[in-house]
Amino acid sequence: MIKLYGSPISHYYAMTKVFMLEKGFDFEEIYIAPAYAEPYLELSPMGKIPCVEVDEGYLSETTAILGFLESCIPDLPMTEREGFRRAKMAELIKVVELYIAIESSRLMGYAFFGKPLNQAVADEVKPVVTKGVAAFNRLASCSPYLLGEELTIADFYTYYCFKVAAPIAKKVWDWNFIDDVDGLRDWLRLMSQRPLVKLVDDERDAAVAKMLAKL
Repeated sequence: MIKLYGSPISHYYAMTKVFMLEKGFDFEEIYIAPAYAEPYLELSPMGKIPCVEVDEGYLSETTAILGFLESCIPDLPMTEREGFRRAKMAELIKVVELYIAIESSRLMGYAFFGKPLNQAVADEVKPVVTKGVAAFNRLASCSPYLLGEELTIADFYTYYCFKVAAPIAKKVWDWNFIDDVDGLRDWLRLMSQRPLVKLVDDERDAAVAKMLAKL
């Protein structure tokens, strides 16, 4: 049985769990906090969550995990079949990852945990995220899913990244970038209504609320 390591407060953990549920995997969850220390580095060389344990060994980095899991159940494809379209899916995921998710997360402490705003960082991040959202708007169709009629890995990845990035943008810059992308709000509603997504969202919301109550 596959083992999924991580914490429900992590949006990367959430997207991995939803993907595994949607694909029909039987798996065990093992709650563990990220730690750059032994013995966890044997599982995840950067000490990050999530990671998975499969017959072949341990695997970390969310896009690598999702790609591997996709290949394990090819009869329920969530990756574009044609080569160029598959590359366009990867392009979209990279835009979300590098220019929206990672950049906006530099301000997570202020947006969610009451830390002081670092205005220099905010000024540095805003133009990168702005370009990222513009690029995303060029690449995503939201008709009804990000790349067309079929649900793909990009939908799960983007949904959970935007659940974090959008509130950060609103808090820091009073910018609701969801409204800057045609059809994105309808797509978010479509994704949130999927039963397994709602299940994981509820679990994550409860875990986050519990964590914040301890601060």
